[in-house]
Amino acid sequence: MGCNNTYMKRMVVLFVLLLNSLASASPHVFKNGLLLDSNTGRLYTGNIEVTNEDWGDNKVEISKDYVNGLLHGQEKVFYKSGQLKSVGYFREGVLNGTVSMYFEDGALMGRMEMTNNLNNGRGIRYYPNGNKQIERFFVNNKLEGLSRAWYENGSIKKEEDYKNGQLHGYLKSYYKAGGIFEEVKYEYGKPKFKRSYLEDGTLADERMFFNKKVIEAIIG
Repeated sequence: MGCNNTYMKRMVVLFVLLLNSLASASPHVFKNGLLLDSNTGRLYTGNIEVTNEDWGDNKVEISKDYVNGLLHGQEKVFYKSGQLKSVGYFREGVLNGTVSMYFEDGALMGRMEMTNNLNNGRGIRYYPNGNKQIERFFVNNKLEGLSRAWYENGSIKKEEDYKNGQLHGYLKSYYKAGGIFEEVKYEYGKPKFKRSYLEDGTLADERMFFNKKVIEAIIG
């Protein structure tokens, strides 16, 4: 489950790194972070398509729009088959709007709302069968509110409450067949108590988490 916690951030980071690294394959040149037309030396405006030599037949892997030397417009990544893999939208060099990723069959894999290169809003990922896998919400790159994850069959897998990027409230895990497996109460990232249950709903374990200073005060 831990890998799900960072999936949306990782998805966008990989998206941006991939595109920026492949930009070096362009016949144009960068200077002070701006793309210049190699023929005129002026700031470049237009579309650039980057082909993958390993794919053959001049197949395009990246398509990028520039205005006055900055990414501005769509930036697309394609599978070898030509199917769209991902698309993001830039405004004056900054990622803004919805980043979308797709499975090779064209089905939606996930979406993330971005503002000024930061996760802002809803991030969601789907299983290949179309069921939700993860849904999270961000404010300035920090998790906020209720995050949820599901099993591939559509049953709830995990629920987490966040405040300003920290677990605050309940973290609940569920059995695949239904019914709660474990719940942990958090206060600003620190666990306070935990309960575990058997599949029939019977309480299996319950424990409290004490602050070290509180424990020292109790035992002297």
